[in-house]
Amino acid sequence: MSKQETLHWWTGKLKERDLMRAFFSKTWNKIGSRIAVMFPDRVRDLYYSAGRLAGLEAQREYFKVGKQKPPGDFKGIVEFIKMALETLIIPFGDVKITKLYKLWLDEEAIIEIKDNPYASGYQADEPSCFFLKGFIEAVMEYLADFNRLEYEKMLIVEETCMSAGAPSCTFKITLSHPARGQER
Repeated sequence: MSKQETLHWWTGKLKERDLMRAFFSKTWNKIGSRIAVMFPDRVRDLYYSAGRLAGLEAQREYFKVGKQKPPGDFKGIVEFIKMALETLIIPFGDVKITKLYKLWLDEEAIIEIKDNPYASGYQADEPSCFFLKGFIEAVMEYLADFNRLEYEKMLIVEETCMSAGAPSCTFKITLSHPARGQER
């Protein structure tokens, strides 16, 4: 392996958490490179679909195995997504809910991921955490529908991404409710 292929934080002595993050990131990037060679026009779709599948399986198994009641409101669902991300999907990153608020008919949350191993060591012109977007979207959709939350629109947007030069990856989750008297 040439020095150019070695990521700067991969060299030297690393603590266990840093070593695991570096190992995960390097492996994730290698898998992505191979997928890009085999399916150059489908990388985004494949990662997004894999994230959706992981989201559906994670929440389904969590509630089935744990025999726990799924959260029933927007705040509870966002907190569940944060917990699932930090314990199952990104145990080496730093996951936080940086905003959680309701503004008239919209409820919004921003989940921030620092030290995101899915984006570390990868360079892109635009946000590229398609797997995480798919995961968040699948869990949000399933739990909103499970709880029969009435909404007109649900939108998950990766606003910033480490792969595009940002200090962290941020995902904005918006749930727009219909005005009284309107149906979905």
